[in-house]
Amino acid sequence: MRIIQLTDCHLMTDPAAELKGIRIRARWDATLAAVRSQQAAADRLILTGDLTHDELPSTYAALADMLADWGTRLRVLPGNHDDRAALTAAFRHAVPHVGERVVFAEAVAGWQLIGLDSHVPGAVHGELGAAQLAWLADRLNAHPDLPVCLFVHHPPLLMPSAWLQPIGLLDRDALLAVLADHPCAVTVVAGHVHQEVTVVERGVTILTTPATGVQFRPEADVLEVDGVWPGYRVIDLLPDGQLRTRVARVPLEAAWRA
Repeated sequence: MRIIQLTDCHLMTDPAAELKGIRIRARWDATLAAVRSQQAAADRLILTGDLTHDELPSTYAALADMLADWGTRLRVLPGNHDDRAALTAAFRHAVPHVGERVVFAEAVAGWQLIGLDSHVPGAVHGELGAAQLAWLADRLNAHPDLPVCLFVHHPPLLMPSAWLQPIGLLDRDALLAVLADHPCAVTVVAGHVHQEVTVVERGVTILTTPATGVQFRPEADVLEVDGVWPGYRVIDLLPDGQLRTRVARVPLEAAWRA
C-alpha cells in the first residue's frame, strides 16, 4: 500500500500571494503536479494540516476542487493555521469526526491507518486532549495485531530549535505513552515544522515532512527560511509489517522565489 503525504500548504485565495518571500501557490502547483505525474496510482493522499494560511472558505473550496479526482483515497487533517468548520465544509467526504475532532481510522492491507486532530482554535501549539487519546487507545486495542501508521499535524517531539519548542504538541508524552503500549510497530507521520526529521522515542518512529511551500532552516534558534526545494513524503506499507519511506523533493529553477 502506498501513501503520499502533503503538509503545510499555507494556501491563500490570492494565487499570487507570498509568505516569507515565497510564492506559495506556485510551489503547491509544482508539488501537486509532481505527485500527479509520479504517484497517480497511490492508495491514499493524506494532507496533514495547515492547508490554508488565510483560513477562508474560498481557499478550502479551491483546494477541494484541485483534489477532487482523488475521491475516496483522500484524507485531510487540520493544523494550527486551519479553520476546522471551513475545512469540514469543503471536504465533507474526507473528514470523519469523533465529537468535534477531525479524525480517521481504518484497517487496510494488514495495517491500521489513524489520523488525529491536534488543532487548538486560536493557538499555534497543538493538543489532542483526553477524549481523543481515549478514542485512540480504543482503536489500537481493537487491532492489537496490526502495525500502525498514524498521521497528525504537530509531531510528538521536542525540536532542536528554541522557537519551535513552545508551539509543539503539549500532550506529546501522553500520546507516546498510549502508542508505546501497542504490541506492534508504530510510526507517526507529521508536519508543522517545515523540515525533514526522523527520530525514535519510546520505540515509536516519528517522521516529519517538508512543506509544499516555505521551508524552515533546521536547528535555528529563531525562524529562518531555508532555500531548499519543497517536497512530499512517499510511504510504502509492506505486508510483513515493515514501513519504507522517503522524501521526494520538487526541483524548481528558482527555488527561493518560486
